Amino acid sequence: MSSTHSATEDPFSTPPPASRVEERDIQKKYWMDNISDLSDNAMMRDSKASELDKEERPEILSLLPPYEGKTVLELGAGIGRFTGELAQKAGQVVALDFIESAIKKNENINGHYKNVKFMCADVTSPDLNISEGSVDLIFSNWLLMYLSDKEVSSCSLKLVQSLWLQVENLVEMMVKWLKVDGFIFFRESCFHQSGDSKRKYNPTHYREPGFYTRV
Repeated sequence: MSSTHSATEDPFSTPPPASRVEERDIQKKYWMDNISDLSDNAMMRDSKASELDKEERPEILSLLPPYEGKTVLELGAGIGRFTGELAQKAGQVVALDFIESAIKKNENINGHYKNVKFMCADVTSPDLNISEGSVDLIFSNWLLMYLSDKEVSSCSLKLVQSLWLQVENLVEMMVKWLKVDGFIFFRESCFHQSGDSKRKYNPTHYREPGFYTRV
């Protein structure tokens, strides 16, 4: 699902090839540089974030399969835009983000939900401690577009033959984490950036929808 908010194409929207370590450092610096106030406007990269959120958050949640009483893994949880909503129905929520200040604010906002576990970790780390077959629903909103092709899926190697695509396939890990009848939900911006916030640089990967279909 792509964002409906259009914006002028950013000349830096297609980053140069990078190693796995460089890719993660680039993405982390991008977010550290742009979320100093840890607001919805900063996280959504849009000055009208509050207005947009009123419409799109209920829409996104309405697309999820039933998860009442189930275990939900929220990847790229940020400051908790969806965490509290998920916690109200789920049996357990694991909210994960690689920006420590963001996950701490998430915990400050949603820590009263006793069924939420907050984790500061990188989804691409091979040391990520999530048990196989333990999750009913994996939820992410605007996550995969901050990962390189190889970090998303090994199938892209056939499409982009580059030495820099070199980390373990996140999609394969997600499938391992799922229970047999589990679901994966992700929502990304395609083709061009969403939001009207100015960016000095933009390392986001705006792909065509077919990439995610092939994944």
